[in-house]
Amino acid sequence: MIEAYATEATTFLIGIGAGIAIQAKLWWKSKTAEERKSFVYDILQSLEDGKITAAEAKALIKTHL
Repeated sequence: MIEAYATEATTFLIGIGAGIAIQAKLWWKSKTAEERKSFVYDILQSLEDGKITAAEAKALIKTHL
């Protein structure tokens, strides 16, 4: 009985995660080239300010571009 609830909960969470990923991808695709450049420049500025590490910046850029 508990296994069934765990399976349902896991499936539900996977569905929510997939929905969020799809929405994020669609949101990113709707951005113009200028908005994408602005995003990258914001990441680089945060990197220069020391707010994020180089590895975090690379991960953000790789994920979004």
